[in-house]
This record gives sequence, C-alpha cells and structure tokens, in this order.
Amino acid sequence: MKKIRSLLTASAVTLSLLLSSGLYFNGTMASAADQVRIMPIGDSITFGLGEDGGYRKYLDYSLRARNIEFDMVGPEGKNSDSFKYNGQNVQYDGNHAGYSGYTIKQQYPVPSWGKNGLLEKLQEKNAVKQAAPDIVLLIIGTNDMTANRNLSDCEKELHTLIDYILANMPEGGVIFIGSIPEFTAYGGNAQRVANYNSTVKKVAESYGENVQFADVHGSLNGMADMSSDKLHPSGAGYEKMGKFWAGVIDEYLASGNEPDDPENPEILTSDFEDGLSGWQARGSSVVSAVNSDAASGNGSASVTGRTASWNGITCSLSSRKCPAGTRISVQAKVKHNADKPVHFKMTMQYDKNGTAVYDTFAEKDIPSGKWSSLICSDYEIKEGTGLSLYFETEEELCDFYLDDVIVRKSDGTVIEDPDVQDPEPQEPEIQDPEPQEPEPQKPVRDVDGNGVLDAADLTVLIKYFFGADAADFSGTENADINEDGILNIADLCMLKNLLVNPEQL
Repeated sequence: MKKIRSLLTASAVTLSLLLSSGLYFNGTMASAADQVRIMPIGDSITFGLGEDGGYRKYLDYSLRARNIEFDMVGPEGKNSDSFKYNGQNVQYDGNHAGYSGYTIKQQYPVPSWGKNGLLEKLQEKNAVKQAAPDIVLLIIGTNDMTANRNLSDCEKELHTLIDYILANMPEGGVIFIGSIPEFTAYGGNAQRVANYNSTVKKVAESYGENVQFADVHGSLNGMADMSSDKLHPSGAGYEKMGKFWAGVIDEYLASGNEPDDPENPEILTSDFEDGLSGWQARGSSVVSAVNSDAASGNGSASVTGRTASWNGITCSLSSRKCPAGTRISVQAKVKHNADKPVHFKMTMQYDKNGTAVYDTFAEKDIPSGKWSSLICSDYEIKEGTGLSLYFETEEELCDFYLDDVIVRKSDGTVIEDPDVQDPEPQEPEIQDPEPQEPEPQKPVRDVDGNGVLDAADLTVLIKYFFGADAADFSGTENADINEDGILNIADLCMLKNLLVNPEQL
C-alpha cells in the first residue's frame, strides 16, 4: 500500500505532488477532488450517544480550523448537520458508520435486542467499499467488555474486522484504531479497560503502517470526562476526542507519525494465527487466512487464483520504521504442491516519482510438498515511497502458502538456512596400497633346480659328497640348506630331516 500522504485517492494527483515537494496540506492548496475521505466506524461512542454528533462534530470543526479539506463518509448521518459551539451555529458533515450497542462481531446466541455485530453490519451495507475512505477512525470494544468477553476472542475478531476493512478500502488508506475510554457501568473497571486497550495496541502493531494505534483513552481524564451513565463520554469528553483525532490526522498528513523506537528491532511479524494481519492479494490472486496447513501453529496465508508469476501476496512496511538506508533481515516460510520444484522470489517494491521499482533480494528453488525457508540476513532499504514486501514466483502459477514472516532491523548476524544441512563428517578413507608383484625367488633348498623339494634333491647331494666330482655339481648355490655359507655334511643331514618332517619348511 502507498501511504496516504503520497496518494490519498486515485484523483488526488495535485495533493500528491504538493506533499512530495514537502509542502503542507491546507485549504488553499487542495481542490474538492483532493479531499481526504474520513470514515468514523464503531459503536455508540462513534454514533454519539448522549450528545448528537458525539466527537465527530468537534473533529469536523477542528479539521476546518486547521485548513484541512475533507469529506466525512459512511452510510449513516447527513452530509450537513449543525450544532451550537462557542455561541455560534456551526455546520458539520455528519456521515459515519457508528452503531449503538454493537460488538466487534455478531455474538451467538443472538441477544434479545437483535443482531449487533459491527463486522456483519458493515458487510451488509457494503459500507467500506461504497464509502472508499482514505482514513478510517475505528473505536470498538466497549460492548465486548461490558459482556465480559474473552480477550483472546476479541483479539482474533479485531484482526478479522480490520482485514475486512483493509480489503475493501482503496489502496493507500490507513486505519487508526483507538483505545476505548474508561467506564465503570456493567462491571467495568480500570484494569479491564487497560487489558483490552493493550490488546488493541498489540493488534495494531502486528500490521504494517496501514494500521496504527491511537490512544483515545489517553486523551481523556478518566471518569472525569465520562457522562452520568458511566459508559459514554460527556460533552467535554467528546470535544477532547474530536480534537485528539484532528491532531492525529493533521500530523499524519503533514509529516507522519512518531519516530520508531530505535531500540526495538521488530518491524513486522506475521504468523497468520489471527487472520491476514494486513497482507493482501497482489494482482489477480486470491489471499485468505486458512487453518488447513501451517509451518507452525495452526494458521497460514493461502494464495490461489494466480494468472501471472508476479501475482502473489503483499504487505506494506512502515517508512517510519524502514527509512532509506535501514538494513533489515527477512525470514519467511513458503510451501507449494506443484509437481516439481518452483523458484520463489522475495521482492521489495518502491514508488519513485510515480514509477514502480522492484528489487528482488532473496530467491530459491522450493521443493514440492514441504515448508521451506526464504531468508535474507541483510538488505538495505532503497530510496522511494510506498514500501511493500511481496512474494512471487519466477514462472510457475501454482497456488502456495505463506507463514512465519519476520522482518527485523539487521544486526549483521548471518541467519542460517535450516533447509541446508551440513554434511555429516566422513571418516577419512584409508587406501590400501596397490598390491606389488612379488619378486620371483629361487626355490630355497631345491638342490636340483626343478622347483620341487623332494628325494631327488637328497640324491644329488649324496652323490656330491660321496663320489661325485664337485665340478660336475651345478646346484651348489641351492644346496646350502642351513644357509651358513658353507656346503658340508650338515646341509645333507638337514635336507634329510626336512624331507622326513616337511612341516619345518
């Protein structure tokens, strides 16, 4: 998603140029086509129970005082309404989507007073898509707390509600989700309110910059700013809320939000256990949160219906947390069931002077049927706006799953790829020496030289010692049976003994 400061609506070309040049947005610069579309969504506090118009009329007044051109949108209220303020009759835009008594989602069994799910009401009226807001101001949960609902359930339902709103508002929009005011009616107390507001903050921070937490509770003076019903703000409380929201919007349009905490390396963590958390379809793909397959836990994001390789899944990253020059690490798990390995890519998209720029910084062949990692240990954010991370493939149009995405500021540590196994150490192979042909040796003690030690050898030696001419004896060199260098009767005796006892050979 592009930031609203860069592109408020498709027609806001003039405003986009003004903002990119560093000029502030004010009434003298913006035409009617450049109006910011603001949609207040919520329960009776947004509706304004106890005081017609609630905080919305004070928000309208404060925005005009700041020379901000805007249009309040929503299926309820009137385009023009009025109230008395500081002794004057003041006109304000009364459109909104506030519904008294509503919870985050419909509860079952249905209460005696009827259906009261905010999500279902918005869906029924197709309210977000028809209103096409650039900014949503969401306050919901007081009725969930009066019903003493489980915080874990509320957290999941907030994700579902926010995912629905994001999917139906224009690209470039932002949701500010506010903490709920103090209340003591119906068992309310400070601790219950604080616990719920911590959940709201946790949910907001699990998204990219297109969902931001706004501390409405902190703008009020506790129960001192609540009406006698101890559940809704008083007139003074609504006025403070209106001025608070005007400041949030003005600051966002002019220069963004507060700087990121430099000591917090976390930028984005998505495990899809509670929904899509700001991830959206890219191109013609269809993206949904599923519980049918996961790298860890139960949830993952499913990407189907792709008609081009760049179709996939994307999420905005905060330019406050990721200004140009920031070094980040990114880890993710992907899985597909194609019949062959598929080449996946992790890519960053930027907008530079109205032109989309793409930078693939991690890619890998992923085998079929198993969760595998895509990892980049160190990537430098480039110059540009509208920063978004997305996953795509090289050529294949297969469906795939995404899970366990972690984006952090890099500390230079190399993240090992768990899919790459170190080879097991091998024992060095001992090579047997090549066999050597034995040198031919003359038969020892083979007196007659025929290669066999037998009685014939003894006969030759007897003839030599008892009558044969020494000059006629050719076996002298083999006849030294005891190998003492002397040919004598001892050799004859030893030869006789060897023939009798051949095991002594």
